[in-house]
Amino acid sequence: MSVLLAAYPALAEFEIKLPAAVDVGAPFFLKMYGPEGFTGIHLRWQNKQVYVPAVDGKAALLLGASLESSAGVHPVVGELEVDGRRRTFAREITVQARTFPEQRLRVAGEMVSPDPAEMPRIEEERRQVRQVLDRVTEQRYWDEPFVRPVTGSVSSQFGLRRFFNDQPRAPHRGVDLRGAVGAPVLAFSAGQVVLTGDHYFAGKSVYIDHGLGMVTQYIHLSETSVAPGQTVAAGQVVGKVGATGRVTGPHLHFGLSVLGMWVDPLPLLQ
Repeated sequence: MSVLLAAYPALAEFEIKLPAAVDVGAPFFLKMYGPEGFTGIHLRWQNKQVYVPAVDGKAALLLGASLESSAGVHPVVGELEVDGRRRTFAREITVQARTFPEQRLRVAGEMVSPDPAEMPRIEEERRQVRQVLDRVTEQRYWDEPFVRPVTGSVSSQFGLRRFFNDQPRAPHRGVDLRGAVGAPVLAFSAGQVVLTGDHYFAGKSVYIDHGLGMVTQYIHLSETSVAPGQTVAAGQVVGKVGATGRVTGPHLHFGLSVLGMWVDPLPLLQ
């Protein structure tokens, strides 16, 4: 469902498409169409800020309601740049509560309670990933339609409340897609590789910045085939399915972050 901007003297020539309600963890688009002279939007959503440039009077941004979102009404506030001036708009989105099932997994003991000697490595890897997720590149690389990274079906849904060896851990912040070891993993959309590595929990990993705060994560790979700083096209091979890190078998864990918030990528996959 979309909400069109009602006629208003300063904004009558604009059209905003925005859902009236979304579930916790769901991604959604804000799309805006404006007159000649419309150059961009300064937007605020869930304490995050981003500037979205307009091209030919059109601007689009992927947003999301994080797993930490409270149910209720949340504001979307922005300033439109038109002919060098700014015009304010505000809308509301209802975030709807969602119940996620539990998942209990058995893994090697060191993948639940690492040796203290490994903690500096783990903390540094977390810092690197957090730095990547907090990137908000003003250039937009992504475009629709998006590419499913592997063809396999979903083995673990987004948001599962996870227990490893009966110990609670963070919710599942991506989707697990089935795949045989060595199967190619494809880039979700065009972008720039910003991090690769062999991480303690995630195994061999690739992170791609698609612009405007969108970052994708490909982990548990058997090998990577790209390097930081490399530009990739939608559908380009970035690695191969594996079983590295904290896993129970081969698969791809695919994660989607928007403005630093993990959201469910499944609704966007072909």
